[in-house]
Amino acid sequence: MKARRQGTDIVLTVPSILNIEPGKEYVAIKGELGSITYIPKVENIFEEAIENGESLRFEDDYQEDTHSNGSEED
Repeated sequence: MKARRQGTDIVLTVPSILNIEPGKEYVAIKGELGSITYIPKVENIFEEAIENGESLRFEDDYQEDTHSNGSEED
């Protein structure tokens, strides 16, 4: 693989054997020794919730059992 210039960017081609789907977004991380790691970008659940008008606030719907059956300790 050889880096090449395309406009103002440097491009690395991905071999088709890796089966990367076109249009998939990745985040690139450069390592200390010059390695480059590409990680698939995941959706931001907060942005998605805002777009859909949803709330991500925690709501506790736990119902405590107040009925005793006689075997509980005091």
